[in-house]
Amino acid sequence: MLPDDLDTFAADWIWETDAELRLTRVCGRYTALTGESEPLGRPWPGLYGDPGDDAPLRSPRPFRDEIRPHRHRDGRMRWFRFGGAPRLAADGTVAGWRGICAELSGPAVERLEGARRYEEQARRYGAMLEELPIGVSVFDAELRLIAFNDRLRALFDLPPELMRLGTPLESLIRASATTGNYPHLNPDEAWAFVATRIARRVRMQRERQLPSGLLLRTTITPLPDGSTMVIHEDATDRARADAKLAEQNRRLDHALIHMSHGLVLFDADHRVTVVNRQFLDLYGLSPETVHPGITAEELIHRRTEAGNFPGLRPEEAWRQVRERLATRTRYRLDQTLLDGRVIAVTYAPTPEGGFVTVHEDVTAAKRAEAQIVHMARHDALTGLPNRALLHEGLAEALAKAPASGGVTAVLCLDLDRFKTVNDTLGHAVGDKLLREVTARLASTIRDQAEAGLATLARLGGDEFAVILQPTSRFRAGRLAGRLIEAVGRDYEIDGKRVAVGLSIGVALAPTDGQDSEGLLRAADMALYRAKAEGRNVHRFFEPAMDVAVQTRRSVELDLRVALAEQQFALAFQPFLDLSTNRIAGFEALVRWHHTVRGVVSPAAFVPIAEETGMIVPLGEWVLRRACHEAARWPQAVRVSVNLSPVQFRSGDIDATVIAALREAKLDPRRLELEITEGVLLQDNASTLAILHRLKGLGVRIAMDDFGTGYSSLGYLRAFPFDKIKIDRAFVADLSVRPDALAIVRAVTTLADSLGMTTTAEGVETEEQLAHLRDAGCTEVQGYLVSRPVAVEAVAPMLVGR
Repeated sequence: MLPDDLDTFAADWIWETDAELRLTRVCGRYTALTGESEPLGRPWPGLYGDPGDDAPLRSPRPFRDEIRPHRHRDGRMRWFRFGGAPRLAADGTVAGWRGICAELSGPAVERLEGARRYEEQARRYGAMLEELPIGVSVFDAELRLIAFNDRLRALFDLPPELMRLGTPLESLIRASATTGNYPHLNPDEAWAFVATRIARRVRMQRERQLPSGLLLRTTITPLPDGSTMVIHEDATDRARADAKLAEQNRRLDHALIHMSHGLVLFDADHRVTVVNRQFLDLYGLSPETVHPGITAEELIHRRTEAGNFPGLRPEEAWRQVRERLATRTRYRLDQTLLDGRVIAVTYAPTPEGGFVTVHEDVTAAKRAEAQIVHMARHDALTGLPNRALLHEGLAEALAKAPASGGVTAVLCLDLDRFKTVNDTLGHAVGDKLLREVTARLASTIRDQAEAGLATLARLGGDEFAVILQPTSRFRAGRLAGRLIEAVGRDYEIDGKRVAVGLSIGVALAPTDGQDSEGLLRAADMALYRAKAEGRNVHRFFEPAMDVAVQTRRSVELDLRVALAEQQFALAFQPFLDLSTNRIAGFEALVRWHHTVRGVVSPAAFVPIAEETGMIVPLGEWVLRRACHEAARWPQAVRVSVNLSPVQFRSGDIDATVIAALREAKLDPRRLELEITEGVLLQDNASTLAILHRLKGLGVRIAMDDFGTGYSSLGYLRAFPFDKIKIDRAFVADLSVRPDALAIVRAVTTLADSLGMTTTAEGVETEEQLAHLRDAGCTEVQGYLVSRPVAVEAVAPMLVGR
C-alpha cells in the first residue's frame, strides 16, 4: 500500500526496495530531479550525499513526511519528501518497502534551508561558547541567568545550586563577594556597585585581582532586547577573546536575518536599531533606504512610497501609525497591499521605551477563511448556490417582481434513478454525474433564460432548483422540457454509460405563493406529482396537490397523541475522543414508535413538531431523559442534546435545562447542548443572553452543522462556543475532494485558535478517520464508531473505559 494522503502528496517518483532495503525499482522523475544515474541496488533512499539513515524503514509501520536533502550535480541543494509502507510476506515478515517521493519547492524549501542554517548556527554557537577561554554569562531583562559556560563556573568556583539557569544576578554577586572576588567590598557593597553600573545600560569594563592571583577583566554589555551579557576574561588573552566575541555577535545577527517573519526593533527615540532581511523583502524595500538609524517616521514614508499603504499619502500613513504608537499598548492589524497580499502587523512596546513590530504574510490563511465563508453559502461539490443562498435570491426576486413585471417561476428539480447509480457504481461516480448534470443544467439555462434573470442552486443530494424572473408560464414550461431533454441524454463516466432522468415541479408567483417558503413548497408539491406520474416529466402546481398538506396534518395529530401517550424513546450515538481513543460521550437522539406506522423517522416528524410548537414539550422530555440516563454513566462521559430554535422562543429554556440537571443530579459540565445557527437567527440578543447564562453554569455549547448555513463564521465571534461540529457533507467529500480536506483543516485551525474543540459527523470509513486525525480534529462520530444504540446498550460500551 502507498501513503493514504496522495491528494496532498503528489509523487515525482515511485520506489521499491528488497528486504535488505536496497532499491529494486525506481519509476518517475528520479534522474531529472536528482541528476543521478540509475539507482537500482543502492541503499534507500538513493540520494547523493545522504548518510544512509534508513531509520524510517526499520519499523514495520508506514511513514510519511520524511524530508531528505540532496546536492544536485548543478551544485544546488534540493529537498525531497518521502513516504512509504512495508510489503509483507505471507508469514508476516517485511519483504521490502514501496513508497513515493516528491520534490519540495517554494516557501517549504526556504523554511527548510532557513531552519537548517539556523540549527547549524545554534550548534556552532553552543560549541563555541563552551570552547571559549573566557567566562560568559547572559542575564535577561529581570537580571536572571539565562546562559553561561563551564569556564565561568571554574573562574569563580561558585556552588552548583547557584550556577543554574534562572538564578538572579544578585545572588551570584553576593556569593562571589563572600569568597573575596570583590576586594574591599562586602556582599551588600558589591551588589550595589554592580547594580548601579548595570542600571546605566551602557557598555563598561573594569579589571580586578581575584584571590587566585588572576587579573580578571569584566565587560558588561547591555543587549538591545533588554538582556545583559557579562564576560570575564584573562587580560592577557584580550585580543583573542575580542575576536571570538565579535564572531559570536556576527552569528547572532545572522540568526536574526533568517527569522521566518519580518522584524523591526525601535529604541526609545523611535529609531530603528534592528531590521531583518525578511522585512525588506516583504515590502519591497532596500537596505540603502531602510537601515538602523532612521526614524519610524522615515520608515513609514519609505513604505508609503513603495505602495505599502494604498490610498494614503506619507503624512496620512504616519499620522495613523503615530496615534497607535502613542497608546503604548500591544495591538495587531491586517494590512492589504497593492498586490493583494495581506500582512499581519503586531506591535509591542518594550520596557526601555522602544517598541518592536513583527510582520507576517497571512494571505493564505485569509483565503482559507474566505473559502469557509463561501462554502457556507455554496455547494461544495458543484459550486452552485446552496439552499440558504437560494432562499435569499428568491426573496430578493419576489421583492423586485412588481417593478420588473411578469411572473417569478421556481422550478424544483430531482434526478430520477440517481440512487441506483450511487448504489451500483459508487459515490465517486455519483459525484461526477452530479457535476456533469450541473454543467448541462447551467448550459441549458443560459441558452433558454433569454433576457431574464436565472439562478441555479443545489438543494442537496440530487435536488436542484431554478429561479426565473421575469418569465411566463409558457417560458417556464419550455425551459423545464429542455432541462429534462438535456439531462436525459446518456453520460460516459469512467468508461461506464450512465442514464438518469429528471422530474420537475414548477410554481409561479404570485398565484402559487407570495413568499419564498410558500413558493418552494408549491414547487415541491408539483415535483411530488411529477414523480408520482411516471417521472421524467414536469408538472405545474395545482391547488389539488395540497392533499400532501392533509397528510402532514395527519402526522401532526398523531404526534399530539404520541406526546400524551409517551410513544417516544431515546437512542444514543457515541462520539470518540481521538486523543485517547475512548468514548467521550453520547448524543441523545429521539425515536418515535408509532402504534400503527412503526418507527417514524425524525426527519418526518421533527419539522412538524417545530412548526406546531410541539418541539417544546418533546425537547423538554428528551432533555430530562438524557440527563437522567447520563447520571448513571461514569463521571467523564458527557451527554449531548440537540436544541431547536423553537425552544429558545419561549425564553425559559435555561430554566428547563437547570431543572433537568437538578432532577438528575447531573454535573452541568457533563451536559452539551447542540444548536444550529437557526437559533441565533432569531432575537439574537435574547438568545445570546440565554446561552451565556447556560455557559455560566458550566454547560457546554456546541455549534452544529458548521459551514452549511448563512453565517456560521460570524456567530463564532458573537458567542464563545465550546465545540464546532463539522457537517457530514464535508466529511463525505474528504476522500474525493482536496478542497474538503482544506476546509476541515481550516475549521480545526480556526477552532483551536478560538479555544474550541471539533467533532466530525458522519464518519464511515477508516480513510475519513485518518484524514480527520491528520487535520487535527478532536472528536469523531458516525457509523465507523457506532450506530445509535438503545439505552440499555450504553453501559456495555463503557465497560473497561
